[in-house]
Amino acid sequence: MGTFSLFIKRLRRNFRGGLLLFFCLVIIPGCVSTGKPQMQTESYLIDYKVPVFEKFAKIDDTVRINRFTIATAYNNSNMIFRQDGFSLDSFNYNHWAVNPADMVGDNLLRDLQESGYFRAAFSRYAVDEGRYVLQGGIEEFYLRTDKSGNAAVISLEITLKDIKQREATKRIIYQKKYRQEELLKDNSPRGYCQAMSLAMQKLSQQIIVDAYLAARSSENK
Repeated sequence: MGTFSLFIKRLRRNFRGGLLLFFCLVIIPGCVSTGKPQMQTESYLIDYKVPVFEKFAKIDDTVRINRFTIATAYNNSNMIFRQDGFSLDSFNYNHWAVNPADMVGDNLLRDLQESGYFRAAFSRYAVDEGRYVLQGGIEEFYLRTDKSGNAAVISLEITLKDIKQREATKRIIYQKKYRQEELLKDNSPRGYCQAMSLAMQKLSQQIIVDAYLAARSSENK
């Protein structure tokens, strides 16, 4: 019995030692610093002042902006850059805070509301369907890096529909492609964001004026 008891005690001691070793090797390293500082991830949003709009008479109808679609290559939060038509890459520790489709749509809605061109402008979440529906798709949204210089590139396709038109063929009253490039003043992710913001500011102004004129023309028919 004495030999058996001694064997049991050694077995328990070895088990406890093995369990302690397991915790040291598997769990503890995750809490111990390696001494190397971790890279901090930065998130960016396009931001700019509302464009200055020419004064026009307000249209007494509402408009709703649907969620923008976006080309698959850019349908994520990566800050993408391209050197040519074949290659595509992104920054490791810098990204957009939200999907570019939402950034573009949210800024366009804000600018449309500030323009005062329509009785009201609603987001895609609104219950009011609106007489007019503005929808769009992002075809390009990236940083171009080549010999001609680093530039933020954005291209959109915009469509405005008049829901009150009974004939489906007459509902589309305006469709147009837009493209804007802005050279970077600062060759960094932040500089990329600033250039993209300026590009969006210019496109937003063009899109809203064109949409207003198309809607006004439609009401006069």
